[in-house]
Amino acid sequence: MQLPTLKGSRITIRRLKRSDCESIYVHIKDPRVLRYLPAVPNPYNRDDARTWIALTHRKARRDTAYHFGIEHNQEREIIGGMSFNEVNHHDLDGELGYWLAHRHWRKGYVSEALRLMLDFAFKELKLRRVYAFVAVSNRPSQALLEKHGFRREGTLRQSCRMKNRWHDEYLYALLRGEYQAPA
Repeated sequence: MQLPTLKGSRITIRRLKRSDCESIYVHIKDPRVLRYLPAVPNPYNRDDARTWIALTHRKARRDTAYHFGIEHNQEREIIGGMSFNEVNHHDLDGELGYWLAHRHWRKGYVSEALRLMLDFAFKELKLRRVYAFVAVSNRPSQALLEKHGFRREGTLRQSCRMKNRWHDEYLYALLRGEYQAPA
């Protein structure tokens, strides 16, 4: 699938480009960002960023996952990422994932990106369910999802390995009929 560009008032959600490698590398290598990204290599290097960008293109062509960069409209650089992983076109669901550069936390950028992505999920991809796994200790992510109507469906005990320790995760989900599109 050719990924669309989703324009917001302060950010743009778009396909990643090779030229985004440096900003991805700089932001993701921050231990505060890596903390809740157990699948991301740690330490993170530029080759990891290049490999990741190429992988996102392959997954989009196969229609199995859709990974976008969050571009700051004024800074014109990637400050985060948001994706639908494990998209299942039979069951019409997909796993939401996201990250944001630390210096942009708590400014509403992920909230704006999430509204754009949920519109894309329910209107363009025709998904009926979007779900996310969140570490029990990641309270800001839980609050973000709840603010957007996601419901906690359960606890996955010792389902995630971070820093060689097992952690519990919450499973959150939002159904198409529960989604309130922005006015």
